[in-house]
Amino acid sequence: MGPLGWPLAIALGLAAGGLLYRLGWLTAGGAAAAAVLGALASRAGGLPAALLLFAFVAAGNLAGAAERRRASQVLANGLIPVLALFLHPAGFLGGLGAAAADTVATGVGGRAPWAWRPDRGRVPPGTNAAVSPQGTLALLLTAGGMALAAPLFAAPPGAVFAGAVAGAFADTLVGLLLEERLAFWSNDLTNAAATLVGAGVALALC
Repeated sequence: MGPLGWPLAIALGLAAGGLLYRLGWLTAGGAAAAAVLGALASRAGGLPAALLLFAFVAAGNLAGAAERRRASQVLANGLIPVLALFLHPAGFLGGLGAAAADTVATGVGGRAPWAWRPDRGRVPPGTNAAVSPQGTLALLLTAGGMALAAPLFAAPPGAVFAGAVAGAFADTLVGLLLEERLAFWSNDLTNAAATLVGAGVALALC
């Protein structure tokens, strides 16, 4: 199925946002942001793109997200990938794959026995910018899952996988180098930077 017309795309976005709110995964603001992104994704990439966005939110929830996501969080993870979709599907998949891989890795890594940071060595699981074997494996598997979806969008799987992995690891580096050192730098900015790297790497390789 190709791109959808605006009326159907908007209807699909509103339906998805409402469902995500009723499931308890998003706040009202988050649902509104998801509706906008869902409409844009449906317009540019059709039903597969909208379903992939829905799957991203579901994966984050199942991986251990404890709170409803706010509008800023939804936009930080989804805006750049959706905008990249208007350029090439690989950018959408690479950016969203980076967000998904980081989200799942954070959820899984938070339950690992231990984690590691370059500047501190072993740290408690869930520490910002820390990595764990379990979380890293989850990251790679999630990126691989996004690459498997690439043929549905006529995008190169290798570029999608590379973008997703690069973006997810960029999230860790940005969190370490900027988020903890700059007072104005928030986790939302870190997530947005990760999706930018993921989309950019995938677009450069496609």
